[in-house]
Amino acid sequence: MPWPKDHKSRTRERIVKAAAAAFRARGVSAVGVDDVMAQAELTRGGFYAHFVSKDELLRAAVEQASRETTAVLSRTLHSLPPEERLLAVVDAYLSVQHLAHPECGCPLAAMGPELIRADEETRQILSRSVRDRLAWLRELLPTGREPLAAEDVVGSLACMVGGLVLARALGGRDSRRVLSACRAFVRRSLDGAQRQVGAAPRRRRERGSRAPG
Repeated sequence: MPWPKDHKSRTRERIVKAAAAAFRARGVSAVGVDDVMAQAELTRGGFYAHFVSKDELLRAAVEQASRETTAVLSRTLHSLPPEERLLAVVDAYLSVQHLAHPECGCPLAAMGPELIRADEETRQILSRSVRDRLAWLRELLPTGREPLAAEDVVGSLACMVGGLVLARALGGRDSRRVLSACRAFVRRSLDGAQRQVGAAPRRRRERGSRAPG
């Protein structure tokens, strides 16, 4: 019986998803090709029909993990009013569930330090992933509202990623305290930044309405 026409592409996708989960759960250096193929329930011999090296697989896994993270964080956004979407992402990212499941979470928090020491092509993919995440966060702001300054979005993402890493490092009850503190900090920062953005047009209008003396 011949294989389906999409058999090769489906098998490749299976390997990439297994690698994305394994690398995030255990770290890039701790996971070999044999580990990935075993997790995908395939034999090692089939690996080289799809990838030249582990580095090539890693690049595909980073892209897969980034897509999965955005998909997970987007699940409930359609049911929320626009003004709540960005903060809902903050809460979901800095959640106990995300903390407990690095294998299906953000690759930046799970394996970022390893990726920045990878080859140039992998670092470029990581950089693109970060830029895409920042752009996506800014798009969550309500339509028609003046955008937050770039540093507000960058600072928020940095606190989210760093907070998750710190929480995982501490473990136990301390990890939950870190998550709670980071959620509160980002919320205050974004709320204050949005108030400042909203006040700027009013100040400009007030200056423009003053008659010359």
